[in-house]
Amino acid sequence: MKTQPSILRTAQRLIGLACLVAITSSAPLFAQVDPSLSEIRTELAGPMTLVLKNGNQQTGRITEFNETTIRIEVSLGGGAAELSFPVDEVREIAFPGGQYLSTLYAWKQDPARSEDAMTLFRAYYQQRGPYFSLMSERELALFISYAEFALAEKKPLRAVAMIDALTPYIQDPAVLDRLEESLLLGFFQGGMRAEAAEKAHAWIKKANPAGASALGWRLLAELNYENEDFETAFWTAMNPIAFSNHMPMAHLDVCYAFAILSAEELRLKAEPARLAKEMRDRGLAWPDEIDILKGKAPEAFTIIAQSEAEAEAEAEADLVEEPIQTPSPVDPIEALPTRINF
Repeated sequence: MKTQPSILRTAQRLIGLACLVAITSSAPLFAQVDPSLSEIRTELAGPMTLVLKNGNQQTGRITEFNETTIRIEVSLGGGAAELSFPVDEVREIAFPGGQYLSTLYAWKQDPARSEDAMTLFRAYYQQRGPYFSLMSERELALFISYAEFALAEKKPLRAVAMIDALTPYIQDPAVLDRLEESLLLGFFQGGMRAEAAEKAHAWIKKANPAGASALGWRLLAELNYENEDFETAFWTAMNPIAFSNHMPMAHLDVCYAFAILSAEELRLKAEPARLAKEMRDRGLAWPDEIDILKGKAPEAFTIIAQSEAEAEAEAEADLVEEPIQTPSPVDPIEALPTRINF
C-alpha cells in the first residue's frame, strides 16, 4: 500500500506531465502567426550572397550591376570594401527572404489577403527584378505567378509590364506561349484594344484551330461584337467551334456565347438554338464572368437547361417507381441493357 508522501509525489509528476503536454501542444499555435509585411520587407532588404562559379561566396550589398560587371560591398574587419566580379563568373545570387514564399502563396489563396499578396509580390520583384539575367527559369516562375495573379486581380497593366520584363529571359516554348496568352489578355483587359487586336491576329496565325486554346478568336469575336459587327463576330467565334473536338479547349465557352448572341442579332433562325444545345451537350456553362455576357444567356439556352432538369427529375422518379433488378430467376444475358451489343 502506497504511503501518503508517495501518492503526493505521483500526483505532482502527473501534474507536471500535463503541463508539459499543454505547452508542447500549444507551441505550433504561436509558430503559425503570420509575419507582418514590414518584417518581411526588412528581411528582403538584407544582404545578398554572390555564389561564384569557382565556389567562393561573398555576402554584402550590391552597389553596381551591368551586362559585364557586378560590384558588392562587403564587411571587412571594422570597415567595408567593394569587390568587383565579371558577370560571367557569377553562378547565382542567393537572396534573403525565401522562407516567406510560403506566406506569399498562402495570402494569394486567401481573398482577404489578396492586396497583401500583391504588395509582397511587388516587394520580391523590387528585390530580384534587376537580376533576372542571373536567375534560372525555375526561379523566374515566381514572377510568372505574379503576372497571372495581377491579371486575376484586375490589374492587367501591371501584368503586361511584368511579362515584358520576363520574356527576354525565358527559353521554354510552353512557358513563352503561356506568357503570350497572358500578355494578350492583359492588353485586352487593360483597354488597349488596338494592341490586343494586333496581337490576337498574330496569335491566330501561329495557332492550331483545334488546339488547347481559342483565346485569339475569342478576343477578336468580342471586339467585333462590341463594335456591332455581328457577322464578323459570328464567323470569328465559329472558327474554333468548327474545328474543336472532344479534347478540352480554353475559351471555347466564350466563343459559343458570342456565336449565339451574334446569330440572334443577325436574325438567324436555327443557329442560336442549335449552338445553345450543342454548348450544353458539351458540358459548357454560360460564361457570366465576362462582363459583356453577364445575364445575357439566351432563351434557347435557358429552355434547354429547364428541359434537362425536368428530364432528370422524371428519370429519378422512374427509378423510384420501377425495381432496379428483374426478379429472379432471370437469364443474365437478357437482363443486360439493350444498348450493349455482343
